[in-house]
Amino acid sequence: MLINIRKIGNSQGIIIPKYVLQEIGYPKTVEITPTNDGIFISPVAGKTVRRKPRNKDETDGFYDLMKSKIENNIAIGKTTWIGNREMERRI
Repeated sequence: MLINIRKIGNSQGIIIPKYVLQEIGYPKTVEITPTNDGIFISPVAGKTVRRKPRNKDETDGFYDLMKSKIENNIAIGKTTWIGNREMERRI
């Protein structure tokens, strides 16, 4: 397959055809490796899956985890309350 390199902003790149992306599962991130023969582009292993909690126990577990992280950030001075339901985070 021949594809022309084209200008994209201040860089240069290629447009990957849709059927090629379908074959490798539409990856969000790829790894580009230079080789002696050219470049090798491969999808990064691992996939992030987002879903809603299945039950109340899982929801409570997420809440407890978030609460402990917020409490820890307040304790070290990284986060402060500025209103009834508002927080300010120092970065």
